[in-house]
Amino acid sequence: MSAIHARKPGRGFTLVELLVVIAIIGVLVGLLLPAVQAAREAARRMQCSNNLKQLGLALHNYLDTFKKVPFASNFVDSIAQCGNFALIGNPHYSGNVSLLPFLEQGNLYNQVNFDQSIDAGAANRTLLNGRFLPVFTCPSNALAGTGRRADGNNFNGFNGPVQEGMYRFCGGTMNNTMLNTRDCTALSPSFCLNADGGINGGWTCVHNSPGSIRGMFARGVTSIGLQNVSDGTSNTIMMGETKPHFTEFGALWTWNVPTTLFSLKLNSAFLKNAERTRTVNWMNAQGHASYHIGGAQFVFADGSVRFVSESIDYPTYCLAGDRADGKVMDSLE
Repeated sequence: MSAIHARKPGRGFTLVELLVVIAIIGVLVGLLLPAVQAAREAARRMQCSNNLKQLGLALHNYLDTFKKVPFASNFVDSIAQCGNFALIGNPHYSGNVSLLPFLEQGNLYNQVNFDQSIDAGAANRTLLNGRFLPVFTCPSNALAGTGRRADGNNFNGFNGPVQEGMYRFCGGTMNNTMLNTRDCTALSPSFCLNADGGINGGWTCVHNSPGSIRGMFARGVTSIGLQNVSDGTSNTIMMGETKPHFTEFGALWTWNVPTTLFSLKLNSAFLKNAERTRTVNWMNAQGHASYHIGGAQFVFADGSVRFVSESIDYPTYCLAGDRADGKVMDSLE
C-alpha cells in the first residue's frame, strides 16, 4: 500500500523580514553612492588638471617659439581717455586660436580665415559652430557641450553653439574703468586695484602702455614673456578655470573680454547668485571659478597645475594674478 505524503509548502519571507532586507540595501546604497560620486568627481578633476597641464605646455611651447605669450585677443577699446589712435585688430580673433598648432590642432588652425573676424565671418562660423575640443572642456561642468549661455541664448557675436571658454587667460589685477568693482571696493580693500585707485592694467589703452599690465595677458598686447615675471613663475597664474555659461563673452573664441577679472573673488558670491537665478552678466561671471568642490585649478607660469581653495585670502589671491607686484605672497594652499 503506497502512502501519499503531502508536501509542506516552503517557508517564505515575512513582511517584516522583507522590510529589513530592503532597509539594509537602502543603507548600503546610501553609503556607497557618495563614494561612487566622489570617485567619479575625482576622475573628472584629474582630467581637468590634465587639460590645464596640456594648455600650460602649449603656452610654454609658444613661448619657446616666439619668446612671448600671445595676446588675449587683438581687440582694444577706442575711447576718448586713450587719446587718438588707429583702432587695431580688425578683424578680431582670440589668442586661443594661436595655441591651436601647439595642441595638435594645426589642421583646425590652418582652416581659420584670418581675413574675417573669428565670430562674424561666414567661413569661421561654419568652421567653429558645433565644434568642441576636449582639451578646453572641464568634464565637471554639467553645461559643457551646450555651446550656449545658461539662459539658452548664443554667446556674444556667435550665431550657434560653440566651444565654451572653461579655461581663461589671467588678466591680473586691474581697474577696468567701468566701476564693476564687485568684491573689490573701498570697504573691502585689496590688491585688485579698484576704481578708488589703481591703473588700467590689462583693460583699456594698454597698447599705449604695455608696462602697466599686471597679469600675463591683455587685449592687443604681445610683449610679455617669462623675463617679465619678476614675482617668480611659480607665484604667477597664467590660466585658470571659469564658469563661462554665465557671461555673454563665455565662448572660447571671444575677443571682447577674453581675460579674467580679479574684481571678483575665487568662486565669488556674485557668481553663485547668478547661478541660482540663471542670470547672465559678465561683470558677475568673469572671475575664476569651477565646479570642483572648494576651489578651482590653475596653471602657473612655471607650468605647474595647482588647486587653489576658494577660502584663500583675497589680497593673496590677487597677488597670484599679478606678475610684478614685488610683494611677498602668502601660501596659496
